[in-house]
Amino acid sequence: MLKFKNTGALLLAFAIGISVSGCGSKPAKTAAKESAETRVISTEQGEIEIPADPKRVIVTYCVGDALALGVKPVATYDAAGTAYEKELDGVPVWGEFEAEQLISYEPDLIIVANQEQYDIAFKIAPTILLPFTAQSMEERVRFMGDVLNRQEKANAVLNEFHQKLEGAKASLRETNVLDKTFSVIESDGNGGIWVYGDKWGRGGDLLYSQLELQAPEIVEKEIIAAEQHRDVSMEVIRDYIGDYIIIARGLEELKGNTIWESLPAVKAGNVIPIDFTLFYDIDIYSSNVQLDYLLNALLKTQE
Repeated sequence: MLKFKNTGALLLAFAIGISVSGCGSKPAKTAAKESAETRVISTEQGEIEIPADPKRVIVTYCVGDALALGVKPVATYDAAGTAYEKELDGVPVWGEFEAEQLISYEPDLIIVANQEQYDIAFKIAPTILLPFTAQSMEERVRFMGDVLNRQEKANAVLNEFHQKLEGAKASLRETNVLDKTFSVIESDGNGGIWVYGDKWGRGGDLLYSQLELQAPEIVEKEIIAAEQHRDVSMEVIRDYIGDYIIIARGLEELKGNTIWESLPAVKAGNVIPIDFTLFYDIDIYSSNVQLDYLLNALLKTQE
């Protein structure tokens, strides 16, 4: 069971799961006017012919990667509350991911997040299914750089982010936070807790993959290395909670709960609430903003 915000925007990102299994053949001819020059990109769906320099791009997830690479989509989902909201000001917003609406934007390239979206989009324009759950940030940004023909920009963006990460790690090391354990959670509103891994938004990728912070052993072995999310009861929540808690939703409804209040991280004041929408994405644009927020919040716990 997945937890999504109630907008059509971000629901599309994970809507039907994380399948990246192939659908085989090349996409149909684009509804938009094709470029005179094309390139062939190798993907898990096979070799796909795309414009050499895409001009009219639609991206359904990790749109922040495209923005960081200097590519603004011709249409988007509802990005209200995201790190890149202002970057998409004035860009048309679709209501539903449907063929008729997509055709109206005349895309020459579509980048999608799951199989259902691919099945709709590849009949309209050359389509790339982004295997974001199987890629590291570096792999994904470089892949996007190849797809969008922005390879040099991808190198520059990654180098800048890595430098920022090293500075953040140095600050956390000085305050003895770097060797602590972290849990990413949210309340389900029914007495249970969802615990998340490193590829399901909510700051997990930034914490575990980028800052290389540690998770409790059970989270490391059974969630990060496996299912990525798990609904656990309050009775066993202690096993999943580290020295710090990053909570995306439901903090207020947990306050006063005897088990919650007894957790060492809660007693120590090491609970960091985050905005669900701001931390939903794992793209490099969003991660830059999220890093500033988390670093500041973590350092404050040491004051």
